Amino acid sequence: MQNSPQDPMQAVFAFTDEEVITVQQMLETLVRALREVPGGGKVEEGYWSYIYHAIRKAPVASWSNLPMRDFCHNGLGVEMKLLQRRAPSLDQGHRLMHPAATRTVTFDPDQSAEICKEQVLTQFANQIMEFRDRTAKTCLDCTPDIRWGIFLWSPALNEFLYFEEALREPDPDNFYAEFVASFHRGKARRNLHIFEKATGIKRYSVTMPDKGAKVQPYFDIPTVEKGAYLFKVPDDGRKPLWLKEETLLALQRVSRSQERDIDEIIIAALSAL
Repeated sequence: MQNSPQDPMQAVFAFTDEEVITVQQMLETLVRALREVPGGGKVEEGYWSYIYHAIRKAPVASWSNLPMRDFCHNGLGVEMKLLQRRAPSLDQGHRLMHPAATRTVTFDPDQSAEICKEQVLTQFANQIMEFRDRTAKTCLDCTPDIRWGIFLWSPALNEFLYFEEALREPDPDNFYAEFVASFHRGKARRNLHIFEKATGIKRYSVTMPDKGAKVQPYFDIPTVEKGAYLFKVPDDGRKPLWLKEETLLALQRVSRSQERDIDEIIIAALSAL
């Protein structure tokens, strides 16, 4: 097993400076369209997946709800998780839980918490190992690099934060577990909480298997100095305009030849009428 609490998860720098600029531009284009959606737009997994595949120059596969299927190309595998947050910039340096890393584990809640921990983490580690093996097959003579990719987005569509960290198989021996009872929306519930032995930090919460067990991991959100990427998209007043492709291509040709942006060209043409 590869994960150790003495070797904490650390963010890896996911993008080059040039890629950051492209992500910013693609998010701005997406946000302009979403702001026109009646009732307000929502960032879907497929939207971010498209941007990510484009940045990596990877073919865009059909989106899958199966675990560990988000990105796998040229030796890099990324399992992406999206979370809506009021202000992603304020989450830097904090710990957040994702409600479902995987729904494909099960365990016997009549057993002790320690036995259940072993069952859950062993299944979860096997899924990660399978992902590592699939990623290895996408390149020749390379060491597969598999990661979490966490994307936080604000409902105002003006802030986005993204980071990646190494995805490693958890070793059950490095964790201890407890069953914890609580109330949620007035109803009693019981979850399995899994903690690092070395630090006492809760790393996973696991729901009961009667309605489908979910592994809910906790992520430490890095700062921009330590690997996070913060994108801000203020409302610049621009609106999407639907044009035929040949019209758009003609405008782009004129824009390049005259070294003027398309807005100026359209305004000048209308003023001349």
